[in-house]
Amino acid sequence: MAHSLDIKNAVRHSYVNELLALSVAAIKHSVADGTARRWKAEAKADGDDWDLARAAARKSVGPAGEFTQDFIEEFTIQINETFNLLKQQSDELTLEQRLKALNSLNDMMYKVMKNSGGNKRLEKRAIAAEVIKKLAQFVSSHHPEFAEALVQILHAFGPRLDKELDD
Repeated sequence: MAHSLDIKNAVRHSYVNELLALSVAAIKHSVADGTARRWKAEAKADGDDWDLARAAARKSVGPAGEFTQDFIEEFTIQINETFNLLKQQSDELTLEQRLKALNSLNDMMYKVMKNSGGNKRLEKRAIAAEVIKKLAQFVSSHHPEFAEALVQILHAFGPRLDKELDD
């Protein structure tokens, strides 16, 4: 089944910004795990590294100490969200799919920690992520009528920004 660009961007957003494991992001948006993995691989081949963008989004929250504390807190939240998704879709998922989702949480922690130190590409993305967050907060509080449009624009702009930061 062909999926729209909006669905692809939503999976990327859930993986990069919500820090859901890729398999959980796929479940959330009713996409096959293999499709999400293919999208991620294709994006990386095109210069949009979802793992790097994800690490940058997470690291954009202040110094390393705050990063670690926030990461642990976020990781705990993601475990809860993953369990809730697994419970909600318990009839639709096999035991193997559930275990795969849980193993993805462990993989997420490894990859984010691996990419968190001294990487210039990561630093550029962290700054960009922080600016985008500040812009979203500004629009939300000063121009709420544009908030929904901004969210749609940012979902579509994320992959393009990642490519442009490599230039």
